Amino acid sequence: MRRTTTLTALASLAIAPLGLAAAPAQAAETCDGKVATIVVAPKPGSFTTDPVVGTPGDDVIVGSAQADDIDGAGGNDTICGLAGGDDLTGGAGDDRLFGGLDEDYSPDDDYFGDTLTPGPGNDHVDLGHDPQSEDLFDLDIGFWDQVSYEDAAGPVAVDLAAGTATGEGTDTIAAITYGGGVEGSAYDDILTGHDGPDWISAAGGDDTVDGRGGDDLIDADDLSRYRSYGADPRPGDDVVDGGEGDDDIVGGHGADVLAGGSGDDWLRSDAGSGTRVLGGPGRDIVGGSGDTVAEGQGGRDSLWPVVDGPGVVRVDGGAGRDEVRLEVDRDLPKGTRVVIGRTRGVVAIEGERVVRFASAPRFGLNSMHVGPITWYGTGGDDVVDLENSNRAVRAYGRGGDDTITGSWKRDVLDGGRGRDVIDGSLGRDRCLRGERLSSCERRR
Repeated sequence: MRRTTTLTALASLAIAPLGLAAAPAQAAETCDGKVATIVVAPKPGSFTTDPVVGTPGDDVIVGSAQADDIDGAGGNDTICGLAGGDDLTGGAGDDRLFGGLDEDYSPDDDYFGDTLTPGPGNDHVDLGHDPQSEDLFDLDIGFWDQVSYEDAAGPVAVDLAAGTATGEGTDTIAAITYGGGVEGSAYDDILTGHDGPDWISAAGGDDTVDGRGGDDLIDADDLSRYRSYGADPRPGDDVVDGGEGDDDIVGGHGADVLAGGSGDDWLRSDAGSGTRVLGGPGRDIVGGSGDTVAEGQGGRDSLWPVVDGPGVVRVDGGAGRDEVRLEVDRDLPKGTRVVIGRTRGVVAIEGERVVRFASAPRFGLNSMHVGPITWYGTGGDDVVDLENSNRAVRAYGRGGDDTITGSWKRDVLDGGRGRDVIDGSLGRDRCLRGERLSSCERRR
């Protein structure tokens, strides 16, 4: 009996090479070297996945090539998002989160990166490097891969350069190869970027933000991104320094201080209440609305006061030949007259002072629907361009060699003393006391 069995086995071994070999077993999915306990798969016939929640224990979860929503829940979890713009949440415990490589980026599409929310515990966060993100347009920067603390129960201190975050434990953040982002909490955070381009959203609280090097996008009071349930976060009085690079900084829901640092920066206060907006040595765009003070602080700056409600916007170009560009976002009754410079350095609407400006010999408009405008120059060489206005303009030079450009309507443009250049633009315009005239239908 034993002999028969042995011969049969030998015969089987001899015949096996003549047939088809058995297919090897499919390799198990892994994350950070660990075998997956949960694998996310797209729904049948779909390119989307359902949200996945882990167990109270230690999970190893592997995402799909799509945009996954994975919550590790409790335990010390390890989560790999793989491709797609994923939303990964560690939950309580010491978790390890890996964003992975996102989908291919093309300039015609919106780009959405990964959002990694570590949660309480001593976590490890790796946003992953997506080479296509290096070619993002400015408007897409807010969708870079980012680490989020917006649901934190208290303040956090995040330093992308050092790769550390404290407040919900002691987290480590893998070195960022190019650009990345951080979302702060509703409390008084300290958020620091790295020497490349950053996207920093401070949200509520009295935050301190330092962009360091690179072309950064910083929102001091980005309350729209706050997703927690309950009361809205307090806007807070923030201090922001863009550092080196050409930064884009917005704030103003509290009494903020926004400083661009070096580079050609764009800084603005959306709802100023004692906010100070400070340029720097570069060619900056600074401005705001409400009770904002905007200062160019050197360089050839553009000052953008926005009149959209109560308060007086104060702008000062500082050193350099600067420009004021007025924007009026208030609904004005028909015929409301805007007077610029009759009282030196003041913009008034029906006698109400709305803007005070200094050190800005150039003046223009960022909005069309302002109302009839009367402009008075200084005693120096002024440049005024009111071509954007769709209401009639009256402009009066007060000495110096002025350059005056009218509106679309029937303007009266008077150069005054000095050697002046007057361009009536569209409409039937009357030009007086100008040495070089163009598009002027009446000259006396």
